[in-house]
Amino acid sequence: MTSQCPRLTRILLGWGAMALVGSISGCVEAVPADVVEAVAHIDQDLVELRAGEFFPTDYTQFSHQWMVLKARAQADEDLIRWPWEPNELEVALRQLQAEGDRIVARLTKERESLRRSAEAKIAQAENRFQITTLQVSVVDGRFLSRQRSDDTERLMTQARVLYDQGQYDQSLIASTRAAQSLFTRSAVLRGELR
Repeated sequence: MTSQCPRLTRILLGWGAMALVGSISGCVEAVPADVVEAVAHIDQDLVELRAGEFFPTDYTQFSHQWMVLKARAQADEDLIRWPWEPNELEVALRQLQAEGDRIVARLTKERESLRRSAEAKIAQAENRFQITTLQVSVVDGRFLSRQRSDDTERLMTQARVLYDQGQYDQSLIASTRAAQSLFTRSAVLRGELR
């Protein structure tokens, strides 16, 4: 009993009503800790998934509502309520938890789509680089400068590193730049071979 209703117990003990403490049962926390922890974990997930960059409006609304509800939960931490009393704070936290889960699911789907696109673009750029390198070696590399090849390799390495770090959007940008460089390099090679 005392672990469920610490404030009520302290109040009743302060009044000297020990017999009454034993007879009261059924009070519950005003704010269930598991719901608060679940929303806090969702907030951490959203930060790690870079929700502010991908879904800025949704994340701003979520984080603002979370700050308000977290402040209310901390203020109501020592309060107790009876099970039959409505708990608007718990309802609001559960709704925020559901909304956070939806954002995480959408963000996960978006990141997976970006990951697949980045992976395909990197593979395409690496394949084109190998073909171009082979073409250059056939003509002994006398027409193209080594500098352009080094820049392309640097871009492809950067794309791969960003991909491995989970920064799929940045990886896609780097691999697109590498592909453009390779296209230009191939065009110059074709022009020199005429």
